[in-house]
Amino acid sequence: MTIFWGILALVSIVPAILVSWFGTKAESSLVKRGSLLLALSGPSFVTVLHFGGHWDSGLSISIWVTISFSMLLFLCFSLLVQDFSKLAILLLPYLFVLGVFALLWEGQNTHNDLEAEPDLWLVLHIIASVITYALCTLAAIASLAVLLRERALKTKQIESKFLEKLPAVYVADRFQVSLLTMAEVVLGLGILTGIARQYSSSGSLIDFDHKTLLAFVAFIVIAILLALHRFIGIRGQNAVRFVLAAYLLMTLAYPGVKFVTDVVIG
Repeated sequence: MTIFWGILALVSIVPAILVSWFGTKAESSLVKRGSLLLALSGPSFVTVLHFGGHWDSGLSISIWVTISFSMLLFLCFSLLVQDFSKLAILLLPYLFVLGVFALLWEGQNTHNDLEAEPDLWLVLHIIASVITYALCTLAAIASLAVLLRERALKTKQIESKFLEKLPAVYVADRFQVSLLTMAEVVLGLGILTGIARQYSSSGSLIDFDHKTLLAFVAFIVIAILLALHRFIGIRGQNAVRFVLAAYLLMTLAYPGVKFVTDVVIG
């Protein structure tokens, strides 16, 4: 039954993809926002259905949660900054592909590492982790927009209609730095709540497992990028490398570990 709703969730994303790819500037904002709300409602419903009153830490639900939160943050930022909605042309197909993988891994054995009744620190840690990964996902999409735009400029190619739909280089660059700044703050809170939870449950401060190490390294990489951007003005493709490196680290820390435990080992 969950697979059925998962397919419907994927279908709910399609109208937003079509609007972002083939819609015109004269397209009604109501149509655009309506399609984004539809794209958010499908994955969000599957996420709620997955939990069903109990904790689920499987790979499939982790992907659906990522899609839901990424869509939610994207919709919120699009309402605040008009140019942010231009990233939909890259983000929505990516989230659709993620949804396909979520369906493929539906029903895999789950190595549940969550307590039946998680404490407050664990809940806060999970929320911070999910928001961090969603912000990093949006930052990676913004960096891809920078990469595509800059390559077209350097090769002196005539911009296609596809590239024209993307935000300008300096706008996309500003997005990726702003998103990573927010991600760094939330990631820091996530690390602190993780330490608090570890201390309250075992008396030790840090359990150096794969997730923790990758999160710390990601925190350092993002901090280096923000410092370089602040003091020497690094931007464009140079900044893109840091953004994608941070996203890779967060991917390995969040769904990557679950892939190994639920798919490779399971």
